[in-house]
Amino acid sequence: MALSPDDIAQLARNLAAVRERIARACAACKRDPAGVQLVAVTKYAHAPFARALLDLGQLDLGENRVQHLLEVDAALTGAPRPRWHLIGHLQKNKVKAIAARLDTLHTLDGEVLAEKLSAAREGLEPLKVYLQLKLAESEGRAGAAPEDLEPLWGRARDLTGIEPLGLMGLPPRGTPEEARPHFRRLRQAAGRLDTQQLSMGMTADLEVAIAEGATVVRVGSALLEGLSDDARLP
Repeated sequence: MALSPDDIAQLARNLAAVRERIARACAACKRDPAGVQLVAVTKYAHAPFARALLDLGQLDLGENRVQHLLEVDAALTGAPRPRWHLIGHLQKNKVKAIAARLDTLHTLDGEVLAEKLSAAREGLEPLKVYLQLKLAESEGRAGAAPEDLEPLWGRARDLTGIEPLGLMGLPPRGTPEEARPHFRRLRQAAGRLDTQQLSMGMTADLEVAIAEGATVVRVGSALLEGLSDDARLP
């Protein structure tokens, strides 16, 4: 099964449009677009959508759920292969199933999880991780509390199987401008850890996130615009 030629052409236009948004946002704040990584989120789509992204040169793919990541990865035969980013919460009992498949985890939120990931990567290259800071108390968001961030960062740096890069955060639901102070808080927290690597910003608010220092944006829905139902999960 593959996407139709029309869907592939539409996806190519969507991908180009997202990259252009990133470039314009970087120009507006005098940043180099090469300093902002795009992770294309495939959680709403079937495996052929992921294959089409890879064939279009978009190798960094993001998933929210472990099971869907494993299913899509198993369906992706041949080259090129994806660099998988898990951007959803990772339960400790699923670490062994997923650790070897990942390039990057964006949601490290505790020392026990860090230790399990490190052990599961024994014999492999260290897993790149972002520590998730909890930005919204009232919405059931995951993430480490501010007071736990520095000890978690220190523990992650001590472990040989993981490599902490920076911070990730999900602002409360709202407008892009309402997200700005939360992105700024995340940037300030990263500065206290002596890192500038920030995974923040999605389809609706990537321009604001880039203006506030995002080095990774995670975009899904903008890539599905105009595609047929065949590309989407039911």
